[in-house]
Amino acid sequence: MGRRFGSRTLLATGAVLAVLLAALAIVQYRWSTRVAAADAEREREHLDSAASLWASEFNDIVRQTASDLENYARTALESGQRLTVVPKPIGELYYLSVPPEGAPQARRLSADGLFEPAEVPAWIALARCAGFATEQPPALIVPLYDVASAERHGAAGTRIMKTLRWRQDRCFVARMDETYLRNTLFPQLIRRSFGPAAANEYDFAVVPLHRPHDALYGSPGRADLRKPFFSMPGPLELSKVPASGPPRRQMLVVQHVEATATGGGTALADLFGPGIWELDVAHKGVPLAAAFEERRRRDLLFSMTVEALLLAAIAFLVIAARRTERLADRKMRFVAGVSHELRTPVSAIAMLSRNQADGLVAGAERVKQYGELIHQQSRRLNEMVEQTLQYAGIHSSLRRPATGEVDLRRLIQEAVDGQREELARGGFEIEVALAENLPPVSGDAALLRTAFDNLLSNAQKHADRGHWIRVTASYSAQHKEVRIGVEDRGAGIDAADQAEIFEPFCRGRAAIEAQIPGSGLGLSLVRSAAEAHRGNVTLESEPGRGSTFTLHLPV
Repeated sequence: MGRRFGSRTLLATGAVLAVLLAALAIVQYRWSTRVAAADAEREREHLDSAASLWASEFNDIVRQTASDLENYARTALESGQRLTVVPKPIGELYYLSVPPEGAPQARRLSADGLFEPAEVPAWIALARCAGFATEQPPALIVPLYDVASAERHGAAGTRIMKTLRWRQDRCFVARMDETYLRNTLFPQLIRRSFGPAAANEYDFAVVPLHRPHDALYGSPGRADLRKPFFSMPGPLELSKVPASGPPRRQMLVVQHVEATATGGGTALADLFGPGIWELDVAHKGVPLAAAFEERRRRDLLFSMTVEALLLAAIAFLVIAARRTERLADRKMRFVAGVSHELRTPVSAIAMLSRNQADGLVAGAERVKQYGELIHQQSRRLNEMVEQTLQYAGIHSSLRRPATGEVDLRRLIQEAVDGQREELARGGFEIEVALAENLPPVSGDAALLRTAFDNLLSNAQKHADRGHWIRVTASYSAQHKEVRIGVEDRGAGIDAADQAEIFEPFCRGRAAIEAQIPGSGLGLSLVRSAAEAHRGNVTLESEPGRGSTFTLHLPV
């Protein structure tokens, strides 16, 4: 009753754990979907932030370049001095003069740092000098300003109002150095904005906003994020400066921008646009969402594999516990059966020897009969003890089977001859058919002899109905093995018992009901001996028609 309760508790515990693992798998699946979506959104936000930083830094470089041209290039131009500092992004620099009437005139910055007269390049097609950037070729058009001032007095001090007068007839045209941008500036901005390892995970491309197939950097194509950049600054902002001395203060502010040429109407919208270039960021291989989905599936597969292993471990523990329980039950039955089996021959020997000692046996015939009975019971006792010792020895970790060439034909013949007399006394007819071409096998001759003796003893016990035993041995060249068969015409073995007949301490129900003596270790020893020689043992049986046990030994 206790064992049944323990078994049910074990099964119930295993079932509860399996259900909990299944529930955990479902929760993990849903949670992984949400986490993957959140990770993808967070990565998009990170990319957008990094791309905004890229655009801001590049635009700052453009603004600084325009400011340098407005200050240093203009000073060098007006003073006739050399321009020694040229911003790195600039490849070619022109000063353009566009009179109200007549053709534009240009002066080009030479290698000596001086502005020299030059032809107006064909790619400069301007109606006037408006501040903006061009796509093809990439260039900056930096307008020039004149500053007019006016003082305004108040309680807080003197405010000097500066008015920037936009000159539409003069400007600097700076063609960008595409080689510097492609090989130096863009890679630097990628490392600063996206991180030093971003190029291993993402592909970057810079393309004109209106011509996405003409890439300035990288390879255009699919993009997970697009960010416009490269816009010109607005009117020059004059910084606030401190007053020349207390207690009055002076501040310089920009009041407005005026055009000097007639016709006006020049809009400043071009100065503040989002940009003429676009930064494309694409995840390598697959789109960003697909990459996170693939990562989610991979992580989910890993977690599901772990949970499957845990479930398998639970099933294994339950099965092992059940097998241990069954093995313990068989051992208990074995102890009970062996105790009963040992008691019978011991009691018989004690009684028969006592009768002889007390002189109750008279006559040579009776003495011979008593001696035969004592011999049979002692042999039966010795067989049970020997089987028990053999089982303990063959399953001991200290035992190492001997190796050597074994002549199976000779071994089988000796085993049959050793039991022939006893089989004859029991009225058994024994047939032996051994093939002539039996090759030797490598193994333990004593262990194989034990296995064969147990097969003969098992046939003798269970073949009382037919009193016939047949021993065969043959070689299968196809399977490269020797097959040793022991066939009887006994009661046979039920199909329900055949699956466990080779388990230790297991006996068939028919043998128990017929009160056939035995410990349930003989066939287990046969299987263990076969497995020790990398072979196996098979059974063919039909109730009422006998059984055939075949020992398969690889050559």
